[in-house]
Amino acid sequence: MNVLGIDFTFFAVSDMQKSLTFYRDLLGMPLACLVHEGTWAEFEINPGTLVLGQGYDFTHPGGGTVALAVEDAKAALEELEQAGIHIQSPLGESAVCFWAIIEDPDGNRVIIHQRKDKTVG
Repeated sequence: MNVLGIDFTFFAVSDMQKSLTFYRDLLGMPLACLVHEGTWAEFEINPGTLVLGQGYDFTHPGGGTVALAVEDAKAALEELEQAGIHIQSPLGESAVCFWAIIEDPDGNRVIIHQRKDKTVG
């Protein structure tokens, strides 16, 4: 077997509308599709896809983590704090990046991530 890459990251959610409000409206991610009677949402965020699913039995809400690349992690966190989002882990720095952790409405971890070399993916 030869794994070629990651096709998508999947988060199980308990309330699709709350999740759409969080990802689409608050984080500003463009919704690519909402199918299967509104229980499956896809956000194309190159180089990958984030999928939200409600009511699927192969996983449970609150069990995933995704790192979202941003241009300016500090500015992104300020914007999220102004919107009332709890910052679970404040801005940290490593040799290659800046990062912080927030949670979506179901407790899925979302890493706000900025590479110092400005690359993505």
